[in-house]
Amino acid sequence: MTIEVWLILALLTSLVLNAVLMWFSREQSQQLSYVSQNIGDLVELVTNYGKHLKQVYSMEMFYGDETLKLLMEHTNALTLVIQEEYAEITQLTDPLEVEFEKEEDSAEEEEEQQEKDVFYAGTRNRNT
Repeated sequence: MTIEVWLILALLTSLVLNAVLMWFSREQSQQLSYVSQNIGDLVELVTNYGKHLKQVYSMEMFYGDETLKLLMEHTNALTLVIQEEYAEITQLTDPLEVEFEKEEDSAEEEEEQQEKDVFYAGTRNRNT
């Protein structure tokens, strides 16, 4: 009787622990998704800022201004660092691209070739 009680307690403990771990993993994945989306937005904002700064720098009134030139270089460096360091995180929310067509096409071609090999008997010469 005591072994049954211990087994029931172990089962209940396992069920509770699994439920807590499932809840925790769901919360963590939601937070990671949120961070990924925000970093993607940050990269887009900094890139747009860099484009706007480049447009302003190329205007006649500001062309050749050293402050704008340094600011543009700083923006480019910042964009590059964000894209390199956080590229994996920003790609978490991107949909997966799976290519099944090539595998299916090659499998169909192999089947057709096997069918041709099986059904082709060639010409037979009869001696009758």
